[in-house]
Amino acid sequence: MPFIRLVMAGTGGLAKLAIPAILSSTQPKFEVTILTRKTSSTPPSFPGAKVVQVDYSDHAELVRLSAGADAIVSLVNGGISRIVDRQLLAAAQEAGVRRIFPSEYSLEILHPSAQSLLTLDKPWPDNLAVVPLAKEFVDLANKGGPTSFTTIVPSAFIDEWVKGSFALFEPKNNKVTVLDGGDHPFTGSSLPFIAGCLVAALKMDEEKTKNKRLHVSEVRTTVNEIISLYEKITGRGFERVPITTQELTEQRNRYFADGQSFPAILTTIQIAAFGGGGAGDLEDGLQFDGDGFLDVKRKSIEQLVREGLEMIGVA
Repeated sequence: MPFIRLVMAGTGGLAKLAIPAILSSTQPKFEVTILTRKTSSTPPSFPGAKVVQVDYSDHAELVRLSAGADAIVSLVNGGISRIVDRQLLAAAQEAGVRRIFPSEYSLEILHPSAQSLLTLDKPWPDNLAVVPLAKEFVDLANKGGPTSFTTIVPSAFIDEWVKGSFALFEPKNNKVTVLDGGDHPFTGSSLPFIAGCLVAALKMDEEKTKNKRLHVSEVRTTVNEIISLYEKITGRGFERVPITTQELTEQRNRYFADGQSFPAILTTIQIAAFGGGGAGDLEDGLQFDGDGFLDVKRKSIEQLVREGLEMIGVA
């Protein structure tokens, strides 16, 4: 039985691409209810979908809105997603929803190297405790309840990294911080590609995606390859600022000790993605085609870098 009736939570960056992609599907035609927080000043408009403002802490309201849904798709941005995903899961289980797609969309945080990086002397704040939440969803397979999970694991948001949206890459300043020499391979996916993979996963035989962490990858590259493309496309030389995994880990530990949790988690992601430990190199994801349902073509790393630089006006 396909997932037809969807409850979708969140309207941020990935949601702005995923929701229209889902609504444009004709085979099947999805019935979509979009949840947005009551604190939102102006509710977004998505023609073809019902938009409802909610208080995610109101369990009864979430259960009522989830009743009759086949799947809940969380696209909530930022650290609050960890809290909201637990609230959505509790509602899904009480309402008898068959599937939940949590808002993880990250590296393979259950890879041993990532788990080691994310396990510190004291626990992360709830909104940044990614490993315990991921394990809670994995444990659904053993609990036999009404709700199973599917997690889309795309590794790095490559289009955002190459634009300089996060640290390390600074194309506007002609500078890149290079971790351990810059030759560790890693995979990544652009936001449009991730949206396409989500649509494909919704269309696939649900038994093939039940209680699975689906690796999806658009490209496989290195930091040095991206620097070479920066220089080729812009015609300018780029400064390479070297740093080691040990130095970056020590910096992360200082952030954490000082209570600066967000810089600490961002630095952890940088190490996991570009440090060669394996959590950010999901080579098997390059084979994902959603059993033929993936209709977004993979772009080359050069295409993605060129488009990213054009978007920020430095191509």
